[in-house]
Amino acid sequence: MKLLLTTNFLTRWLFDVRLWIIVLFIIRLENINLPPLDEHEWRQTSTLGVARDYVEVNPKFFEPRTIICDSREGILAQEFPLFNYSIAILWKIFGHQNWCFRLFNLLIASIGLLYFSKIALRFVGEKGSLFATVIFGASVAFMYARKGMPDVFAVSLVIIGVEYGWRYLEEKKSLQLLLYILFSALGMLCKMPAACVMGIMAAPLFAIKADRKQKLNLLGGSIIAVCAMGAWYFVWAPWAEREYGFPLFFATSITEGLSQLIAMKNDTISRFYPIALTSRIAFVFCMIGLLWMFWKKNRPLAFAFAASTALLFGLMLKAGGTFSGHVYYIIPYVPMMALLAGYGLSEAIKNKWLQITLLLLITIEAVVQHKSDFFIPYEDLKFLKLEKIADQYVPKDSRILVNNREGSPVMMYFAHRRGWTVTDRMKDSSWVAGESTVGLQYIIIERSRWHDTLSFPMLYQDNDFQVYKTMK
Repeated sequence: MKLLLTTNFLTRWLFDVRLWIIVLFIIRLENINLPPLDEHEWRQTSTLGVARDYVEVNPKFFEPRTIICDSREGILAQEFPLFNYSIAILWKIFGHQNWCFRLFNLLIASIGLLYFSKIALRFVGEKGSLFATVIFGASVAFMYARKGMPDVFAVSLVIIGVEYGWRYLEEKKSLQLLLYILFSALGMLCKMPAACVMGIMAAPLFAIKADRKQKLNLLGGSIIAVCAMGAWYFVWAPWAEREYGFPLFFATSITEGLSQLIAMKNDTISRFYPIALTSRIAFVFCMIGLLWMFWKKNRPLAFAFAASTALLFGLMLKAGGTFSGHVYYIIPYVPMMALLAGYGLSEAIKNKWLQITLLLLITIEAVVQHKSDFFIPYEDLKFLKLEKIADQYVPKDSRILVNNREGSPVMMYFAHRRGWTVTDRMKDSSWVAGESTVGLQYIIIERSRWHDTLSFPMLYQDNDFQVYKTMK
């Protein structure tokens, strides 16, 4: 009797999605105060630089500023800055702590997982929902959910919106429709590729019986959310780029995008396998789920798959090589792949203990793959001392030049200054002299990228950095 009770208790907990979400959350608390020098430090420091400028330069929401701004204000034509501004508020309250942006992103991502499990429940049943949710949580989104980047944050907001939209069809409450519009719009505003998640709504709109009036209301709400996204990216962003001269987006033509995707075909394919789900076991079940969906004629899942895939391919054609060259662009499609994987695992394997064993193996395989991202690469540790060096020789409000990769904000972020980033143009003394007339006062050189001495007064030198004053 005791054994039976113990087994029932264990089964109940092991098949409770909330336990798995909590475990995934706890695992990612390791080194939660890690500076943004883990993978994609360029995108992280760009995002966090905007957040810091909200705190230190100008708090106006609709004037996000880049730290790579030369002598200008640096107002940036970027995505809707809700993520940046939220971090700025946390930094205003708690001080400039790295755990603020990591924990905030992780909390929203974990809430998104819970809402995703509710969506998946309608598609693939209770067990399939558990499997899909854990596979999504352990996917490429596992680490991006704790970075200073808005990708998982945006996808999570759209997922929350989709759940409220579906619930509106079931319960017909106006508040749910409003929440659907709000969260979906905010998610797509924060990252346009998050619109791929909206493909899931094809199932309740076109493949499931529901009140026609509610469907029309939901369709109208979807149009409002998409129009909000369009207004930002196709009206405000182009205007801000023309007005201030700091673009963030580099869309291509469809023909050029296709050409780039083909030219980078190995990178393009790798976004789907092995990167998206991370676990190879999970990918196998994703393929099984896809085949099972067609064999069993699962119309809701098929409609969601078709719409999500169409939206993804539209994104790929416009992004071109940007999609192939950046791992995180596949994140908005991972929920769909996770749904298929959860469906495949629940249908192909019927023994509950084998199911849970496979789920555990999938999670372990994925987490081990991500483990190195909990730590800073040894060669980047030097940047942690850069602000202290800058504080000794460079006034806080001075504009500086750093020799990072062209456009990279990493050195500027860790120097805690604003100004110019160049590859090697600092060797042109006449150009530097010209920029000095509009505000350039100091140069910080990373010596591994530049081995010669510049013809300016040197204030400091160690094995990693040199500091120069541009004018005597």
